[in-house]
Amino acid sequence: MKTYNLLKKLERMPLFTENDVSKIINKSAKYVKTLLYRLNKEGLIKRIEKGKYTIYDDAVIYASHIAVPSYISLWTALRYYNMTQQQPTSLFIMVPKKRKNINNKISAINFISTKHMFGYKKERYSDFDIFITEPEKAIIDSMLFKIPIDDIEFALNSSEIDFEKLSICANKTKNKSLIKRLGYLIEKKIGMSYNLKAEDNNYIVLDYNKKKVGKKNKKWRLIINT
Repeated sequence: MKTYNLLKKLERMPLFTENDVSKIINKSAKYVKTLLYRLNKEGLIKRIEKGKYTIYDDAVIYASHIAVPSYISLWTALRYYNMTQQQPTSLFIMVPKKRKNINNKISAINFISTKHMFGYKKERYSDFDIFITEPEKAIIDSMLFKIPIDDIEFALNSSEIDFEKLSICANKTKNKSLIKRLGYLIEKKIGMSYNLKAEDNNYIVLDYNKKKVGKKNKKWRLIINT
């Protein structure tokens, strides 16, 4: 098969493997490895990690296909939904098991392991399916991994947020500290907190990145240190 025809077929895939190419051209594994090495050296394809390649420069297209299951979240999702003013330079992918980050000339992708693999969806992006967190789960993930509270409050201003759905997501984590903080922030924002409530009497700080100094909020068992 001519290189042009092969590349046209590979354009239909966000990410492809040596096995994918072998099926297309019906050649041996050794031949395919040599071919992909040459195409990569010529700049016609890009090597993401061992055995995985892409045609595309935009990492959002292929990042959630590197590991299965996985989904885009944290700063990348907040930026995608216009819920932050930050401009992340790395792409953040949630995975159920630890794996090495990718940091090369092609991609800077951080894989974050989580036990909360829910609240994400398939979305169409640049003619490809990607897997990305829903806006509400983006906030939950961001709080679990301690993105600054100021940035969480900014994200809560988004018209994308369904506060009832957000509270359901929070309760699903069973994380008592997250529920306290988010319940307080939602109540502060809209005057109610749906079915969120403090589930123990231990006081924690509202902002996990600041000192334990401030007034105590008895309802939420929080030290308001912002």
